[in-house]
Amino acid sequence: MVGMSMSGKYDLAIVGGGIIGAWALYLASRRYPDWRIILIERFKVGDGATAHSAGVSLPIGRSAREQQLAANSARLYQEVHESLRFGTTKTDVFWVTNLSDKEALRNAAVGFAIEDTSMTADELGGRIEMPLHLDAAEIILRGGTAVAYDPGQVARTLVEASLRAANVRCIEGMAVKSIQPSTAGAELLQDDGTIVSALRTLVTVGPWMIEGPVDAFSREHSVRVKKVVALHLDQVPPRDAATVVFPQSDAFLLPLWARNQWLFSFRSDEWDCLPRKHTLEISGRDRELAQDILECYLPGMSQTCRGGRVFCDAYSTDGVPLVKFDSSNQTIVAGACSGSGFRLAPGIADEALRMFPSVARSCRIL
Repeated sequence: MVGMSMSGKYDLAIVGGGIIGAWALYLASRRYPDWRIILIERFKVGDGATAHSAGVSLPIGRSAREQQLAANSARLYQEVHESLRFGTTKTDVFWVTNLSDKEALRNAAVGFAIEDTSMTADELGGRIEMPLHLDAAEIILRGGTAVAYDPGQVARTLVEASLRAANVRCIEGMAVKSIQPSTAGAELLQDDGTIVSALRTLVTVGPWMIEGPVDAFSREHSVRVKKVVALHLDQVPPRDAATVVFPQSDAFLLPLWARNQWLFSFRSDEWDCLPRKHTLEISGRDRELAQDILECYLPGMSQTCRGGRVFCDAYSTDGVPLVKFDSSNQTIVAGACSGSGFRLAPGIADEALRMFPSVARSCRIL
């Protein structure tokens, strides 16, 4: 396919170069080496919601489908790490949870066991070099390994590896304005007026799914966008630091050795914001929410908060990612990852690619 142009006809067009789109490109280029494939990203690969993710892979799921996605994702991350050698950090995981929720938490673990431990709050506090407070009804459990990546680097590396094939292309800085069904798939109108024709189209645009070519799909499935915030604690993690998860608060504490800081991720309550980089900020309300959790479990540590990261993500009604066929424009839409896009990205991309044969049979066009 030497000399293949950026426009024209493709076997697969992927719209969105975040972590899911990058995984879809990588998997498709290896499974279907004869396909002509193009990735179209409106900004820069890995530079949207992906770049602001904590980048943690820990296989856990609240439902059977989420557990399947988590297991498949953990396997694929491991396989690709062995060949592409991403930089990672690994930490033991401790869970601070209510005694009454212990069994539910154990049942959510995929491929590992969450076990009782005799560790006291003082002992775990010593492990992370922070004072840890537990209520009488709370316990400490131990289980799993948190593997942390640089999400932007992972996305870029996957795309770069895919582009070694002569029949794979990538366009950055180009938005897809509309997607129209055709007799042989779909036609993608780009904002420079050029058209890409594709037998198969996969849309993986993260929080931008509420606007643009799949906005009607997002409304139909009641997708909403919520702010995602994490603060940085200005304290150097010890070399044997652990990740501590607080499930009841939907929060976790992760060591960032490369930054000599900790990352404290928690649930923001700001909904229906727009995915605009330069308008999203860590608000006073965000800091208050984080402070309440920190002072509950790690008294005094809220005073060490120094900046952080903020963006947004699309959320489904049940918190489980959407991977569905949109008949209005003959595309498969994968998104609404509810803050778990990086962790579940390989499984989501794999599920989306496996849908194309069944879509072809039902529509008789692919």
